[in-house]
Amino acid sequence: MTCSVAIIGCGPGGMFTQHALAIRRKKLHEEGNLAAVESLPQVTCFERGSSPGGVWRADRNAGEANMYEALFTNGCKEAIEFFDYSFDEHFSRALPTFLPRSLILDYMLARCTKHDQKLFDNVKFNTSVKSVTFNEEMGKFVVQTIDHKTQIVTEHLFDKCIWAAGSNGKPSIPQSIVDTLSSGGFKGAVMHSAATGADFDQLVCGKKILMVGDSYSAEDLTLQAIKLGVKSVDVLSRSGWGVVCETASWPRNCVEVHEEYKIVGISDGGRGIVIENEEEEHKMTLNDIDTVIFCTGYSMNTEMLDPSLRFDVEGPFFADYDELHKQKKDWKMTKNHLSKNLGDVPIGKIHDYNYIHPEIYRGHLISNPNMMFMLGRLETPLLDLDVQAWLLVAHITGDITLPSEKEMKRFNLQALMDELQDPYLRIEIDENYENQFDTLYDDDEHFVNHFGTKEGRELEMNSSIVGFRILARDILDARYPLDLGTPQELNSKAKALVEMDLITGYDAHQVELVDGSRDSYWKTFRDCNPSKIHSIITGTKAVPFKCNWLDLEGDSVDDICGTPMSFKAKGKGKAVVVKKMLQSIRNPCVNVNESKCA
Repeated sequence: MTCSVAIIGCGPGGMFTQHALAIRRKKLHEEGNLAAVESLPQVTCFERGSSPGGVWRADRNAGEANMYEALFTNGCKEAIEFFDYSFDEHFSRALPTFLPRSLILDYMLARCTKHDQKLFDNVKFNTSVKSVTFNEEMGKFVVQTIDHKTQIVTEHLFDKCIWAAGSNGKPSIPQSIVDTLSSGGFKGAVMHSAATGADFDQLVCGKKILMVGDSYSAEDLTLQAIKLGVKSVDVLSRSGWGVVCETASWPRNCVEVHEEYKIVGISDGGRGIVIENEEEEHKMTLNDIDTVIFCTGYSMNTEMLDPSLRFDVEGPFFADYDELHKQKKDWKMTKNHLSKNLGDVPIGKIHDYNYIHPEIYRGHLISNPNMMFMLGRLETPLLDLDVQAWLLVAHITGDITLPSEKEMKRFNLQALMDELQDPYLRIEIDENYENQFDTLYDDDEHFVNHFGTKEGRELEMNSSIVGFRILARDILDARYPLDLGTPQELNSKAKALVEMDLITGYDAHQVELVDGSRDSYWKTFRDCNPSKIHSIITGTKAVPFKCNWLDLEGDSVDDICGTPMSFKAKGKGKAVVVKKMLQSIRNPCVNVNESKCA
């Protein structure tokens, strides 16, 4: 009997899973294996939006997953290029390494529909999943959905369920800070980065803004605010450990980052915000703040899943792994650049997770492996999701047999122990190691307190290598058609991706940006030198933006590129097909191959 599969969400995870199945179907048809075609799983995808793309879409409706409008990629596009559809084929020209969201969405959609323009015909758009439970007696998932147009609630039965709703489901807002602002009578605006939209220029132009958070959204919105003429931006890094703290210089001399500070009160009749660094016993007031923007990330929305089908996101983690407690006793960390100062730090409480979660085995919930999750884990999130899609399809179709629960946990434990050998990964998950690392900030001479050091770059490189080894392992097991070598020995392509990750990350933030230099007034990390960035698929080199990133206007290819067309013109036609495909989803009267309704 054919297996039935529900997919929750038609963002990248849901799109790529359907695409992986479409590739398999096409291959079987070409081989004439019709019996195998008939046995492929029947997939139904539910998407509350009106079209595919998830948070990458710019035309989201109220209540949908959201991200701020001013989104460019933060990493090199070369790490998200697909084996079966190159950037050259889609855009027909060389591009900068950082791209606007809209161009990446067009690329993803064209790739997914390259061989099957009807790929999304069976997606239930404008449909939310209200609940998912597992009926033990029937051995099936009971999925209840609601059609937003008709308000009709429907119940479905499936053999397997894939949660692909993305990590940006719900904005995370620290309630304690909200309470402090409210009780103190703060008179300015308060919002999450998810609420920033087309009117962001009116919100920031000539204003004084406080960003709460230190990760990519804080960096992105700070740079966008500078582009739009903000008066000043204060960035509050409560952890002191985020990309904004690793940025050596900010343009326009209007940004100040406050590391390890938190909001403790309101002053000046509701216009001043008092912040404090408890360790240094220092308080200061940020005067005349117009708007507070929470750049505090998102949490996954798994509320539709029965509690028995979710996994813990609060921690501590691996507490029930008895073998971990045994291995802790004799475990030693491999010598690294931090060993001289930190010594042998015993493994402490695992309070977070990076690439491995104790309740998830390679996308499968260990307590019920027919419940699956598409989780963006690596610094190459789209490529990682595409490989995960192939891996899950391989499991669903029986190409890969799931091991026993004991073997799953053994696999997870080994993966955890491998992570703990990497200093930067260990800092994020091991409470003992994080606390010991924090003591290094007291030594002004230590390399962790300086930008662009050789030791810092090598630690970043080793951390990146860990991620690419995981990707290489999954690629081999899923038989994904991209060769990055093996987990033990990455090949030249994988090593090139590691180096490009460093160039557009560590180097772009800490080496190329020099505070007080001649170009510091305009230069951002996206203005880094692209001469060593190239496609591992086609070899095409990345090009600079047509002007400084701060001076760019618009998000089309012509808006950002100063290079002439360098390949046979194909891209325009592909973009038109994608546009018509989206129109046909929203309006069935539109044919993707014709300009008018038949």
